[in-house]
Formats: sequence, structure tokens, C-alpha cells
Amino acid sequence: MAVLACGYGLLKAGSIWYPINLLAAVAYAESLRLDPAQLNSFHVDSFAIALGLHGLVSTLVGVLYGAMLPMFAGRPIVLGGLIAPVLWSGLLYLMLGLLNPLLESRIDWVWFMASQIAFGIVAGIVVVRQSRMPTRENLSFAMRAGIEAPGIIPPRGEERP
Repeated sequence: MAVLACGYGLLKAGSIWYPINLLAAVAYAESLRLDPAQLNSFHVDSFAIALGLHGLVSTLVGVLYGAMLPMFAGRPIVLGGLIAPVLWSGLLYLMLGLLNPLLESRIDWVWFMASQIAFGIVAGIVVVRQSRMPTRENLSFAMRAGIEAPGIIPPRGEERP
């Protein structure tokens, strides 16, 4: 996501610092008060805030994807790379329009969605590459509860077919 955001900054705004300062504006109102020329320059405070925000949000979304995508084992790349980013972006677009219209007006939503889609595709690929771990959820209730019932639990030393 960060690479695409900085690429957007270079191609559209002429500086990698534009998206960084814009991200800092989510939590730091001083960044929104900067004029366009100042948004294109480096600010230590904005950089620190953006770095912390990006790390926190990427970690939380990564944990969410890590928990959610394996549940939809058929198509985790489609869910992570298309469905979830469209839902997040739509929700953020509506919320920012109400909460902070100035920030919402400065975000290029096509690039924002592209970075979300890239993050989701990478998360989906990571999930697809992971090996399946057997869990107890597919066992019978008797086995999960530890009930010793003849015919359900194989004798010790014998493997289950």
C-alpha cells in the first residue's frame, strides 16, 4: 500500500510526501492546514504520525484478513482483493464525507482503492500459500467433548482411516 501511495504522490503530486502528509491529516489537523506546496514537502511530525498510523492500520487490517480470508477458503484472493476493498473504500468515502469533507476532497479515490486492492491481493496470496491446519471443529461432538464412546474413538496406537 505504501509503495502505491508514494507512487501516486510522485506521479500526481510530484512528491512522495503528499500522501504521507495526507495520511497524517487523519489524526493531525495541522497537516490539513498546509497549503498544497507545503503538503509536498517533508515534515518530521507528519511523517512520524503517518508512519505510526500506517503501521497500526496495516497490522489491524492484516490481522482481520488473516482471520477472515481462511474462512472463505474457496476464493480468498477475490474476497481480499476485490470485495473487501470495495466495501472498505465505500464505507470510508461515506464516513469521510460526513466527518472531514476537506480531507475527503483531497483523496484520489481511484488510487486509494488501487492500494487497498493491492494489499488485499497480497493478503489473499499469503492465505492461499499457507498449509491447512486440522482443527477440531470437524470432529463429532462426542470426540470434542471427550466422551469415550465405542466405535467413535479408535483404540490407542491405531490410526484413524
